[in-house]
Amino acid sequence: MSRKENTNILIVEDELITAESIVELLEDEDFKVIGVARDAATALLLCSQADALPQVVICDIHIKGDTSGIELAGQLKKMHGCEIIFLTAYSDAKTLQAAFSTDPVMYVVKPYSDAQLLVAIQMAFHKLFRQENEVLPGLELTEREREVALLVAKGLSSKQIANKLGISLETVKTHRRRMLQKNNISSFPHLIYLLNNDK
Repeated sequence: MSRKENTNILIVEDELITAESIVELLEDEDFKVIGVARDAATALLLCSQADALPQVVICDIHIKGDTSGIELAGQLKKMHGCEIIFLTAYSDAKTLQAAFSTDPVMYVVKPYSDAQLLVAIQMAFHKLFRQENEVLPGLELTEREREVALLVAKGLSSKQIANKLGISLETVKTHRRRMLQKNNISSFPHLIYLLNNDK
């Protein structure tokens, strides 16, 4: 599976309710969650057992066990080249400094909105795609499809887009599928990356 087809995300979060709400949001937006880990050992195990490695890791800084989220993020980045999004309730200078040493895509402070998290994920995928130095094809999109894609890029969920445009959720999902099919693209993060470079 190429990087452009892989939308795998690993969640490292020891608060079950938070983890479940992230899983639900990401799966609704067609990302593949390879698992939820409460500690470093479980995260490493999930990676070793996955069909395709995670491209993005959403990682709480304070997790169960002896290894912190920051240490784990550094290990995962070194081992698998994935991008890191930190999710935490802590924003003190010492924690921030330690977190920034792993070069995360974003540091999202709880409580956060769905849009903040979705934008962080879009940014992580953009960073990964940019590393590939591909020749960028132009996109074939109708005005409505472009409108839907730009709202996804702003971090709106399919449900929010449906409400904003006054169309059904199923219509939004149909637009999303059609955009991928007619442009021969296999993941929406890749389409958003191309859209942002389609000037």
